[in-house]
Amino acid sequence: MTIRTIALALALAAMLPAAEEYSYWIEPCPAETARATSCEGGDPELGRWALEMWQRESAGAVVLKKSSSEQHARFRMHWVGGSSGLYGETEPVMVDGKPGADIYVLPSVAPGADHLLRDAIVYLTCVHESGHAFGLRHTSAFADIMYSFQFGGDIPAYFGRYRALLKTRADIAAHSGISDADRAAFRLALRQQ
Repeated sequence: MTIRTIALALALAAMLPAAEEYSYWIEPCPAETARATSCEGGDPELGRWALEMWQRESAGAVVLKKSSSEQHARFRMHWVGGSSGLYGETEPVMVDGKPGADIYVLPSVAPGADHLLRDAIVYLTCVHESGHAFGLRHTSAFADIMYSFQFGGDIPAYFGRYRALLKTRADIAAHSGISDADRAAFRLALRQQ
């Protein structure tokens, strides 16, 4: 590498925006919470994998940092119970003067017969809801993770296509679950923040 090439690379790097740090907290799933919500002990890992996926897809624009305190975490993921038919919900909040989100995931809507399908649904719900936390909106494109079931569509097929990619639970961490359109929308949203 020549000095000119190094100088050009440094100049380009200086033009890139600094990565935004997002602290996060994911609710554990002790026995009491499991009874109330149907969460399972491994669900916090699925939530972490979802957030880490967005970090990878950010092309260096997002850095995640686990918070030791729920109060100061910009993203706070909770397990909730209920029978509303919703998979999750995200509410914007301000945390220490910065935009954040309370993310609610309903793990009880996942079927129990195929445990890997259940984990896939919980993971994809975490991805979808954390997408909202990053500012992504619903889409009407069935291929997108940000697709809204309000537009109709075959719900078993939606989750089944992702489940078909998995042989083991560890495979979830290797398959993002997002479309190219989701990826482009995410990177655009980050640039506009």
